[in-house]
Amino acid sequence: MQAKEELLEQLGESYGYVNRLVEKKIEYFKLNLAETSANVISGIITGIVLAVVGLITLLFALVTLGFALADAFDNSVYGFGAVTLILLVIFLIILLLKRSLITDPTVSKVITKFFQHDGKEV
Repeated sequence: MQAKEELLEQLGESYGYVNRLVEKKIEYFKLNLAETSANVISGIITGIVLAVVGLITLLFALVTLGFALADAFDNSVYGFGAVTLILLVIFLIILLLKRSLITDPTVSKVITKFFQHDGKEV
């Protein structure tokens, strides 16, 4: 009878250890997920802010280029038309190469961020 009680006591202790281990693993997973999500979200916000500032800068640069070309061509329509053609060519290049320029690097970066652990890949 005493062996049975000792076995039940040992099983209870083992269950307690396993239960605490599982709780710690879940807590670790939640913290790791929160850290990874925070890093990804902060990267997205930074990217958005930089994109907005970059677009405003690009807009002013293009208007300046339009006026400069208009002065060079002695015609506003030709100056701004040349800027429009340049942008159209850039648009088409990006459209044709979007997978290799945007999609693949973005997917790779997100996957790498989610599967890193303390700066090392898991």
